[in-house]
Amino acid sequence: MSIQSKIDCPDCGTPIHFESTLLLAGKKFSCPNPDCHTSISLAPSEVSTVSEAFGQFEKIRSTCIQQAEKTE
Repeated sequence: MSIQSKIDCPDCGTPIHFESTLLLAGKKFSCPNPDCHTSISLAPSEVSTVSEAFGQFEKIRSTCIQQAEKTE
């Protein structure tokens, strides 16, 4: 599952929106500020670490949703 998120541009602070599956696939995301030419991406050596973290996040998220549904 793709997680949509954002990170502040390290140069100008403008939020850069990205999708986890595209980030893990090697896509670069550019700062939307027209005066800034910064982009973010993952180093190939970090893909497995970030992928594992997204997977753990998704498990926790799923567990929380299931618990919330039980209390309704």
